[in-house]
Formats: sequence, structure tokens, C-alpha cells
Amino acid sequence: MSRFTSRALAAVAAGAVAVAVSVGGGVPAGAAPSSGPITEARDVLGVWLGELSGYEEGQEVDWQYRLTVRKAKGQAGVAWEEWRDCGDHAAACAAGKATGGGWSQPSRVVFAMDSNHVIHGVSASGRARISADETGNTLQVLMACEGSTDAIWVSTPVTSGSSPKAMDVGSGWHPFVVTGAIARQPS
Repeated sequence: MSRFTSRALAAVAAGAVAVAVSVGGGVPAGAAPSSGPITEARDVLGVWLGELSGYEEGQEVDWQYRLTVRKAKGQAGVAWEEWRDCGDHAAACAAGKATGGGWSQPSRVVFAMDSNHVIHGVSASGRARISADETGNTLQVLMACEGSTDAIWVSTPVTSGSSPKAMDVGSGWHPFVVTGAIARQPS
């Protein structure tokens, strides 16, 4: 990995930590609107649920994804993400249910919204680009963990109780990319 890439990754991580620290006194989740255009981070407060599908390590994946946005201030916020494999929980995924077991441990996501109201997030799982529909009730998610063959980071597959996670294992790179829609859940 080049020095420039290492420095760029360090700058992104430092920025994510700064956002997480500065958002500490955000808006409570109960203040989230039930629908409408999403123009500020507080507009995504609440729980979102849906399915993401794509590829990890060259294999097809289908995951149920829950995003709980708990804090927002200005155009930045903090959320928690959870995953479960729809292959192991087909009935719950098909019904769009958040109940039942098999969920990963929650993982923190820090995010910021750009001037076009597109949300850019960073988590232990990778990077996300999230955009809302006109109603504000559905978010389109594109999540990726990317790199080059020179990188020493790989993603680990989702198993019951785990989430995709970039981690140092020595050599190689196994990216994943998933996309799908998540819907606002009633409070």
C-alpha cells in the first residue's frame, strides 16, 4: 500500500472519529419525521430495515440489514448497523421481519450528508452511499469494501451473529459489494 493511500485512509478515519465525537449531543430518535423529503441528517433518525444482495468473495449473498440512526446534528450523524444471512433466516427475511435471532452484534456507522442530500457512511464493514426516494420512507443503499491486491485487508463472510468486517489477516483482498432498499420502520 502506498504512503499516499495509508495517509488518505488515516485522514478518513480521523475525520470519522471527529464526526462521532462532535455528534454526541444530537437530536433524540423520537424527533424523526415519519416521512417527507430527507434534507438533513435528523430526517433519517429511527430504524430502517431491508435486504441487501450482491457478492462477497465471489459468492452471491443475500443479507437482511437493519440500520438504527440514533444521533444527528447538522448534516452528520451516528447509527448502528446489524446484519443477518437470509439463507439462514429465509422466513423472517421474506416477511420483512426484524424479530428473531441471528443478528450480528451492532456496529457503529458515522455518516455525513452532502449538498445533494446523499449520505456517505463509514463503518467497520466498509463504506456506504445512501440516497432517499421522494417520500423519505425508503433509502437505497450501496455498500462496498474495496481495495487492491497490494492491500492487507480482507472482508470476512457473514455468519450467524457476525457482520461483514474488514480486518487484517496478512495478505490478499476479498472485496464485497451489496445493494438494496431499506424502509423506515414504524416507531
